Amino acid sequence: MVPLYILSLGGTVVDVALITTAYNLVLIPSSIFWGMMTDRLARRRLFFIITCSGCTMIFLLMFLVPDLRALALLYAALGFVIGANSASTNLLVMETSEKKNWISSFSRLNLIANVGSIIGLAVGFVWTSALPLEAFLIFCAGSTGVAIALSYARIREPRVPLETKQLSLHHLGYFSRIYHGMTVFVGHMVIAPPTGKEVLRAIRATRAGAMTGRALLFLSTFLFTTASALLNTSFTPFLSESGVVDNEIFAVSLVNTLLQTGMYNYVGEFIERFGGMRLGSYAVLIRASLYMVFAGSALVFRGTPLFLVASLFYGLIGVVYAVWNSATSVTLMSNLGPVRQGNLLGGYAALGSLGTVVGSLFTGYISYYQGYSTTFTTAAAVMLCSFFVLEASLKSFGYTNPPPKAGSESPGPPS
Repeated sequence: MVPLYILSLGGTVVDVALITTAYNLVLIPSSIFWGMMTDRLARRRLFFIITCSGCTMIFLLMFLVPDLRALALLYAALGFVIGANSASTNLLVMETSEKKNWISSFSRLNLIANVGSIIGLAVGFVWTSALPLEAFLIFCAGSTGVAIALSYARIREPRVPLETKQLSLHHLGYFSRIYHGMTVFVGHMVIAPPTGKEVLRAIRATRAGAMTGRALLFLSTFLFTTASALLNTSFTPFLSESGVVDNEIFAVSLVNTLLQTGMYNYVGEFIERFGGMRLGSYAVLIRASLYMVFAGSALVFRGTPLFLVASLFYGLIGVVYAVWNSATSVTLMSNLGPVRQGNLLGGYAALGSLGTVVGSLFTGYISYYQGYSTTFTTAAAVMLCSFFVLEASLKSFGYTNPPPKAGSESPGPPS
């Protein structure tokens, strides 16, 4: 909704990219801050109320102050409050269910989140078919307003609260570990950046084959998220400027989310049957090919034909993402090692976030000055680099054989 709102206020794809970058940048320190506050206060309902109240207020202000500069500030503020309950959500699941039920509880949580996304997109599709786009912000504010009441009525404080550092050592609470990795990443790259000699030493080590499979996997993920942001951030402006109307743009995203959610129901079986390590690599290669489809579409299609092409191939991108996300999680979890698991997983998430920031920052300028076809071709090239780095990672890990046949041993799906 926000990219469409930016365009309706007279913004360009550059404005979409810069405002999205500001949002993604704020997510990094906010995850650190809210993680520390969660441990310090050891309360759960409070952070749900902060998130829901903050979102409600911001959505209303976006509607009441239809100004591009105000929207940029408000969207950055949204990035700050939206993660307040992230750690609390994961901890609350573990505190309110038996350990043997954690896997099913987290799966149910993710399913409910996806259902919420589907409902929001479906309402957006119907809403923008008959009502002004900006009025959809009232629905968004109303939804999070209901969530405030539900937080008061349904969330109870646990008898024995856990801490995020306990969660960071458990493989199920993956997303709440991000702030640990952010702390490490910010400390090393911003507060104390590497010297020129250290950079040269790392390059020589890489050329000598000393870079580990785990480091290559991290680099591949950074490239993957950079390529994804290059395409995704410019995708809505591309459709809008190519004659696809607002409700059809909501429909494209709805197809993507529906297919991705459906794929998560089967991807575990695929990983067990064909081997998770190779599936992730193939998924990246397919995704690069799909990006080239959009590079060609930017030159050929407009209006309804583009809507049909986008619905099909953007939906397939969602399917491929589900495969990549699950398969690379299997690869990472299988090769973490016995120590520093929390920091390593947090660092992995931090690099993914950094890739999103880098991609969203550059995509607007490429699209504005060189055209959308160039943007999508660049995204495909970066995604192809991610594929080659991932292949090198798998080779370093020792996964050089073809995918195992059905029934043979292979890592299970990620928890």
